[in-house]
Amino acid sequence: MNQIAMKKTILTILALILLTQLPAQNLLLNPDAESLPKGTGWTIVSEGAITCVQVPTNNYLNWTMIPNGSANYPFDHTTGTSGGTVFFSGCDTYLSGPFELQQTIDVSADAVSIDAGNQSYVFSGYVQTPVSNQTDRGRFIVDFLNAANNILGTSYTSNWQSNLGGSGTSWNNYTNSRTAPSGTRKIKVRLQTQLINNQPAINVYFDDVSLTKPTIVPLGLVSFTGKETDGNIRLNWTNSGELSCKQFNLERSTDAAHFNSIVILQGGSKSYYFVDENIRPDATSYFYRLKMTGMDDKIIYSNIVWIKKVQHPYITLSPNPANNIIAVTGISQPGVVSIINYSGSTLLTAIANSASLRLDISRLPEGFYTVRFHYEKNSTNKKLVIHRK
Repeated sequence: MNQIAMKKTILTILALILLTQLPAQNLLLNPDAESLPKGTGWTIVSEGAITCVQVPTNNYLNWTMIPNGSANYPFDHTTGTSGGTVFFSGCDTYLSGPFELQQTIDVSADAVSIDAGNQSYVFSGYVQTPVSNQTDRGRFIVDFLNAANNILGTSYTSNWQSNLGGSGTSWNNYTNSRTAPSGTRKIKVRLQTQLINNQPAINVYFDDVSLTKPTIVPLGLVSFTGKETDGNIRLNWTNSGELSCKQFNLERSTDAAHFNSIVILQGGSKSYYFVDENIRPDATSYFYRLKMTGMDDKIIYSNIVWIKKVQHPYITLSPNPANNIIAVTGISQPGVVSIINYSGSTLLTAIANSASLRLDISRLPEGFYTVRFHYEKNSTNKKLVIHRK
């Protein structure tokens, strides 16, 4: 074996060793009820219909609650201390349920391995039913669906858990691993509770729910990360170089299910970055993944990077390119508008006390600038081009 072949073999072995040490990615969004607004990533099918007057005052009501650590409302599974959030279906004295919260995951990117019978998924979740001698109960259901949302094969359904069933005050873990039936394109995870004997509070809590698959990191991809900066999102990824991909197709989604290409970059380098400036001011989250084409033309997808967007102030410039006057609109509250050149020097500032501001830029030379709106500790930047015919 020559030195080049030996080097590639060693790199491959190291990559495989690294592969076994990487934690599996949770395909579920908001798996522990911590993300707001209430229910982020989940769909409420049904829930308790009345306000729970007995639950802690710092609850978000129906399917999201911060327990107070009492016997009826023990702390969350992850921390076991105050501040943690759990899934909780609310209260009702008229309906018995079952009440349901669900999330559907698009796994169509795994279609080839699924249809070949080689793709397995692992489900895990925790349930607590702490109230003594109460019959309220909860369970998990995991359905494997085709593209038409029909259930395929045998779904996983955990046993109903209730305090009378012996749960006590501890969190009980339910796990299941199975190979996805051929034709699977979606996996639906369902949290169900049922109210027995018309007790007002449904004392069933869920936490730390996960759906994972064996972590498959394409050979050569070392990392893929993202970060929001000044209202834009910067994506960075690196690969080993020796085992590089032919092409990177960066895809974006607002729901982690439907992705669209935003840029295609050719392989051959060890590090890459892309700044996504096409960010909607009303968007709360963006999801990114890499569709990578290998040297053998096979398509492999990276992990999904979830960017929870910070709500920044948002301004618009008109016209842009501009000549002598620009209008800055969308100013949400009093602040300062500055025009900065590419050397970082501030050439013009103005106090903004209304929703719009007109600036005279006739004395500024043609070129590229940054218009910055700043108030308190927040700021946002917009690119400005000055061009005169």
